Amino acid sequence: MDIEVLILAQLIKGSKHGYEIKKNIIFVMGNDKIVNNNSLYPKLKLFEKRGWVIKKTEMQERRPKRYVYSITAEGEERFHICLNEFSLETIRIDNEWSIRLAYYELLDLEARRRLLDYRETYMKEKLEHLQQLSLVIGNGEDLDYSEELYFYTRNMVLREIELIHELSHKLDSLDKD
Repeated sequence: MDIEVLILAQLIKGSKHGYEIKKNIIFVMGNDKIVNNNSLYPKLKLFEKRGWVIKKTEMQERRPKRYVYSITAEGEERFHICLNEFSLETIRIDNEWSIRLAYYELLDLEARRRLLDYRETYMKEKLEHLQQLSLVIGNGEDLDYSEELYFYTRNMVLREIELIHELSHKLDSLDKD
């Protein structure tokens, strides 16, 4: 997973202290395993070294000082590069798809089209696999896969394909304008 995109995306929206960055990433991704202090602070230190972020000390009354991070122009450029660079293999990973979808409006139009094409390709492959699996279910052979999970997964894949088509139609409308 590309934690760089997640961290820099938080700073695109304004300066934040580390805990706020972490809390917002967990909220956006819906997963508290995505980022922790051992992954966040070394990245922020690296970003500072590379000139992507600036760290300022903020004094607090009766509390320890804290550091507030702001993104630089170089950091914004890096964010857009990270967000727009991906491959079919990357987009097969649900978290990578979710990251791009979370910041979909910040993708350039070409990257949006590529994202949707790649994910649709993957979802169609997944649907084909499920259809092959349904033959096994239909034969009543021993399964390590319940019928309920099959239908749940199939419905999720079909819904995601619908979403991809909806977003593609919106892109087509933008192309016509």
